[in-house]
Amino acid sequence: MKQVLVIKNERSLAKKIVSGLKQEGNFILTLHNENKSLNIVYEQDWDIIVLDWDSLSISGPEICRQIRTVKTTPIIIVTDNVSSKDCIAGLQAGADDYIRKPFVKEELVARIKVILRRADGIQPNETYFFRFKDLFVDASSDTVTKGGENLSLTKRESDLLIFLIKNKNKILSREMLLNQVWGFDTAVNPNVVDLYIGYLRRKLKCEAKDRYIQTVHGRGYSMIE
Repeated sequence: MKQVLVIKNERSLAKKIVSGLKQEGNFILTLHNENKSLNIVYEQDWDIIVLDWDSLSISGPEICRQIRTVKTTPIIIVTDNVSSKDCIAGLQAGADDYIRKPFVKEELVARIKVILRRADGIQPNETYFFRFKDLFVDASSDTVTKGGENLSLTKRESDLLIFLIKNKNKILSREMLLNQVWGFDTAVNPNVVDLYIGYLRRKLKCEAKDRYIQTVHGRGYSMIE
């Protein structure tokens, strides 16, 4: 059982953090209001600290620095601040990762699990999770969610979606998708790419077919933020 400390301000209910972690049977969750002092950080051994640093009386980076003077416990920042500069300041002050609000709870859980694996000496050799708008893919468990709702994708559909997300804002030709997702040595009709793009669009339940995967006529497909 992993001990998770969530530090927040007094007004924050941290509902999404609580709902996401309480569903994980291997987490013991402790919520702590920052204005009650940070002594709780030092009085117990925690496996990870989730720092919801919005509206705290002390700046988030300063809290990270204070913790780092005594503890090496992994820290993940949760914030609605869209400034990359502030998030980078948190990482430089000792945080291990950050996640911006709004987020799907599955992404928070996945990020925590990756950090815990690293803390346990298990070094992943690839990225396991991918996000695009309200889509979240956890490749380690073959989980795909849209707005928190689980979607049922085949392995090929999931591989295609991950490759598209990994290369978001790029135009990917049918030949490239065929080679990278199906394999250079696979003898299949190139039209299979269009077929699977159609499968994905239906399963993603798009109101407009190009909301996630756009067709660039004569060139291929793209997922553009």
